Amino acid sequence: MTGMSTDPRHAAEELLAAGPHEVITIGLAFMPGDITVPVGTTVTWRNGEAIGHTITSGAWGDVNESTGLRGVQSADGLFDHALAPMGQEGDTFSFTFSEPGEYLYFCMPHLTMNARVIVESEPTGAHQHQPHQH
Repeated sequence: MTGMSTDPRHAAEELLAAGPHEVITIGLAFMPGDITVPVGTTVTWRNGEAIGHTITSGAWGDVNESTGLRGVQSADGLFDHALAPMGQEGDTFSFTFSEPGEYLYFCMPHLTMNARVIVESEPTGAHQHQPHQH
């Protein structure tokens, strides 16, 4: 034995040890599904699976409560990147969010992969009271 666990949950936990602004594709889902970042942040997506995915910006909806499959999707052209399978060149993609707002995205071929990036205008605690000068 090499000491490596063969338990897939352990492998998933290791993969999910992502950085603070990183999203992993695993189990035909984006982890985390929603990520909140301050404006100006670069988010990186990393493929944690042996199959390809896309990171496609745009609206999605009509998600079936039983199956988790989305019924509609509409790419908006902000970003659309094909992730190579895990461990291959091109298995990551990064995008810098320069405007506050809510950015929906999905994986084009996998209808269970729907997520969003919430970009806040300022980090919490950014406002500090400045004393008046006399």
